[in-house]
Amino acid sequence: MAEEQEVIYGQGIPKVIEPRTQMFQDIVDDFKYKAQLLARETKLSSGVLATVSMGFAIGFILAILLMIGPFFIFQGGL
Repeated sequence: MAEEQEVIYGQGIPKVIEPRTQMFQDIVDDFKYKAQLLARETKLSSGVLATVSMGFAIGFILAILLMIGPFFIFQGGL
């Protein structure tokens, strides 16, 4: 039979294994990069949506002026 050894606690210096933090750091960096991309895209789309109605109105007015403008210039009015 195997010989039983008595385990003595509290004696000696325990050996600490260095954690492998590079893998966790890579995952955190990946999450951070994706979060920054998402925030940037959200800011861009909200900025575009905030100005789309004014841009449409200005474009519509300019298009009407460019279509009707030559009638006033060359024929003296509608």
